[in-house]
Amino acid sequence: MIRKIFFLGLISLILLSSAFINLKVLKSFIEQNMLIYEFNAYQTRLPLDAVKTFNDNFPNITMTTLPLKMLKARYFMKDSLVEESLNLLKKAKKENPFLGINDFYLGNYYYKKENLDSAFFYSRNAFKALPRNGLHSRLYFQVLAKLKYDSILDESFNQVKEFYILDQWRDYLFSKVEIGVTPKEELSKILEEAESYVSDKKKFMTLQTIINVGAENLGELGQIIIEAETSYSQGEFIEAANSYQKASRLDPYDYTHFENAALSYYRGDYFEEAENLFTYTLRTFDVSNGKSELYLGLLMYELEKKDKACEFWNISRQKGFSGSQRVIDTFCK
Repeated sequence: MIRKIFFLGLISLILLSSAFINLKVLKSFIEQNMLIYEFNAYQTRLPLDAVKTFNDNFPNITMTTLPLKMLKARYFMKDSLVEESLNLLKKAKKENPFLGINDFYLGNYYYKKENLDSAFFYSRNAFKALPRNGLHSRLYFQVLAKLKYDSILDESFNQVKEFYILDQWRDYLFSKVEIGVTPKEELSKILEEAESYVSDKKKFMTLQTIINVGAENLGELGQIIIEAETSYSQGEFIEAANSYQKASRLDPYDYTHFENAALSYYRGDYFEEAENLFTYTLRTFDVSNGKSELYLGLLMYELEKKDKACEFWNISRQKGFSGSQRVIDTFCK
């Protein structure tokens, strides 16, 4: 009888423990969805007080292998709780050292603080982990440009060159121009090679203008573009939007200035300005990449205009923009 009671008690304890674990996992799954959505949308709108309560120990990574501490660290950094954010990022790196995302955020922090040695260390790690990630390569190339490491920049770009990722070619050329040691003729040859991989040559109009001005004398437009790129990479989205709009006034035939200004406004939560610029870009230019439609859809969704959002996402998918199908599958059921 005693043995029977013991076994019944043991089974009950196991069942209760299992139920408790399942509840924790379910709660974590709900929290993960919120954090991952904002991560993918480049947002940090959840209140920090709520994020603080999210469990990041069990489980400590999401179903997509992102460390939960890294996802939470973004909100601490936004609220200027730097030590707490850095502590979470360093712990997150131990939990999944292979993605390089923690190194990216650490590198970005030190880049903003102009601690270029630390920025170089972490941005290089992030680039090595995911060299084809545009955010990782952009930060790394910017750090190399600041340090004037021209040969390392060339070596690093050669690792991703064959993938023909447009943004990486552009970032590489901007960095080469900023370093200012490569002759104009050589930069023009690199630009011609980049243009050979795309059908829309307008995507390189700004770079062509900057190179024509000359690496030794960037001129007003080139400096504005570099300032805009730097502000955006540092999370200063309104400053970036203002710079891109200045560029659009100097170079009104390149749609990317308007599109980038719209994206910057969106990232800075200035929805009305973002919507107006996205709409202007699509009405004024023959834009075939689907990027504006994707982000305009995200904007519409946040304004609780789901039907309009799905309409733009479908257009983006038809134009072949990466990521469109995923948001359609997630939000347009």
